[in-house]
Amino acid sequence: MNRKSFGRNAALAGIAAIAFAGLPVRAATGPGTSPAAPSRQNGICAGSTASIKQLATIDNNRDGSFQCLGLSMDGDTVKGIRLETHRFVSTGTNTESDQVKIAEFPMAVVESSHGAVLDGVPGHDAIILQGHFTTPSGMATLVTSYLYNGFTSEYRSCQMTLARAPDASWRLVDRFDRTVSRIVVRTREIPLIGAFGIANLDGACA
Repeated sequence: MNRKSFGRNAALAGIAAIAFAGLPVRAATGPGTSPAAPSRQNGICAGSTASIKQLATIDNNRDGSFQCLGLSMDGDTVKGIRLETHRFVSTGTNTESDQVKIAEFPMAVVESSHGAVLDGVPGHDAIILQGHFTTPSGMATLVTSYLYNGFTSEYRSCQMTLARAPDASWRLVDRFDRTVSRIVVRTREIPLIGAFGIANLDGACA
């Protein structure tokens, strides 16, 4: 097998894995709300706490998995990005197990040249968040890049801003200054092969 064929097969395997990896549904913000038990049916993230500020949910259009995108806080100081991934696995007749994975990305990682990988498989980063935080406000200009074509490794991107709302809560806003609370990942597919990239991040990249 030559290098070109190997690379093509690796891309196919990587994108297929991305398609089934799953991404997230709705956002919940505001302190004092009772945490909801996430499920395939409600797709709702738990409410914010003193150390975690929920921003948005990311929903994959292929399955019921979702991610809760938020901030890790130390008092009023933003320490990094927090990502809580929920994937549902069948454990028997009409029952599912919620598999939860939590990842913390320090500000240094988000501000690095590569950024924080929110979803994908090794060698095929599907969604990347990168930006710069201002101090002491913690506001940030963030660029979200997504793998548009897994065969050519073409990425597309859009810009969001992390800002404080009038009530002092945190929120993401798009380039039209609209609050981003739900992001839907729309995949691109080829018949018999499956997903080979992401068409758009609805709700974030208008």
